[in-house]
Amino acid sequence: MNTIETSLFNKHVFAQGLQHAVVDQVEEDIIADENEEDVKSSEDRALESTALHFTDADIREVKHHSIVRFTKAIDSQRLLTSEGDIVYLEGLFIPDNKDNDIKTQKFLEAHFLDKDIDLYICKESKCKSADRYGHMRVHAVAKKDKTWLQAALIATGHAQIRTRSDWPILIHRLRPIESRARTGEIGLWKLTGLSIMDALKISDAQRGFHIVEGTVRSVAMHKNIVYLNFGDDWRKDFTVVIPSTIRRQFSKDGVDIMGKGGKRLRVRGWIDEYNGPFIEIDHLEQIEWLEAAN
Repeated sequence: MNTIETSLFNKHVFAQGLQHAVVDQVEEDIIADENEEDVKSSEDRALESTALHFTDADIREVKHHSIVRFTKAIDSQRLLTSEGDIVYLEGLFIPDNKDNDIKTQKFLEAHFLDKDIDLYICKESKCKSADRYGHMRVHAVAKKDKTWLQAALIATGHAQIRTRSDWPILIHRLRPIESRARTGEIGLWKLTGLSIMDALKISDAQRGFHIVEGTVRSVAMHKNIVYLNFGDDWRKDFTVVIPSTIRRQFSKDGVDIMGKGGKRLRVRGWIDEYNGPFIEIDHLEQIEWLEAAN
């Protein structure tokens, strides 16, 4: 891990990929004007849930790396340890909207500052151990009470899930925690620009990282690429693009992509535009099948 001068960093330097969201200014002000005591109370209630505890089953999916003392939140996803190292909290999408970084840093320091933290890393061969700045990618857990920092940030609406092809672990554990925060419209879920988007109402202008939900109208394959179409006109409506390598992975998992017409799904990723808005899948965890959802 790298020891660095923390003053050199700010929220713009720490942008992890193209993860910035455009959020309506009025809605940001609603969040900013919330009663701080009410926010603190809702956060405390969320943190009481045992669902936020890192379990023995979770531990079996990762590899323990070390125990560190958390001394500073450098930004909303990076922690400075007492050894002078910086670690990156993987699995999160924390948009760079108005003062969101500052609020998230304050939350982390209010609940975890000066505590011993267990660091867990991905043990799968396809996982990259460090981010683009050389900071170790981790799941972080408070040693004393087993509170999982990623789960705490998601439960309190400071973060949403972000899946990555080179770090696919434990996403299944975070989904129900995110679902409760979304249902309760906690934190970021109050913002229309960050709530789930209707696949039928996406415009070409809405590029960026988004979560989209809808019913697959039709399925087509061309040159071994599968297209999940959500509207009547694939030339302009929202589409999920599944390359052949990912299609084969779905097949290995027993998922019949070509038979998904009429099924509902939720997909998260970067919306781009070509013959209408689309998200191209590069790992299975980007898609949640909602046939059994309420």
